[in-house]
Amino acid sequence: MAETVYTMGKELDLKAEQERTLATPRLPANLALKVMFLTFDVLYGKGRSLPKVLVLEILARYPYWAWENVSYGLLSRLHCATRPPSRERVEIALRHIQMGREAQDNEQWHMLLWSDLCQQKGIRLSWFRHFLLPRKMTCVYFCMTRLMYRINPVWSFAMNAAFESHAEHEYMLFAQEHPEFDQEPVDSVWFSVYPRQKTLGDLVRRVGLDERDHMNHSLDEIRRLKGG
Repeated sequence: MAETVYTMGKELDLKAEQERTLATPRLPANLALKVMFLTFDVLYGKGRSLPKVLVLEILARYPYWAWENVSYGLLSRLHCATRPPSRERVEIALRHIQMGREAQDNEQWHMLLWSDLCQQKGIRLSWFRHFLLPRKMTCVYFCMTRLMYRINPVWSFAMNAAFESHAEHEYMLFAQEHPEFDQEPVDSVWFSVYPRQKTLGDLVRRVGLDERDHMNHSLDEIRRLKGG
């Protein structure tokens, strides 16, 4: 398996990475994701905005939670059995738990950053569109991802890779559409846990690269599960 280049923790030319993303096609989405993205555009507008990416990040955490949740259950079942558990199955479950934990934390920082910036800018969030609807959507997304993972983990990782590819492109387009972001200094209490960026433009791009890394983690895991 060819080694994937990840961006987290590296000093990069963020604008060059933005152009690289925009020159690369998105991964094809399945029907469920197409419906989700269409619903996003209907509910939150086709334009990209801080409130819209906030909801995107609320949903983004749930596949990772589903993998972790199912893997914990699998470990319990394996070790409650009368036969010794397969080392390979245990190692796969432990790997998916670790992937889930790390990605959940990263997506959580994104959510907290956008929420903080919405508050700083005085953006009022709708109780219906930003509280009630996301709760319903996350429930559906979690259950769907969990079911797919239990039937065939490859399906779940493929859907997540497509979701993250969509998110990566959305962030880079968001930065491209708002060149003024490069002149806007940014600060947040959550830079205590997330890499500090000088401008809002750089923060949007950095989050976009995180999504690229999540996509690549999912694609790498598909190759591992298929024996590639």
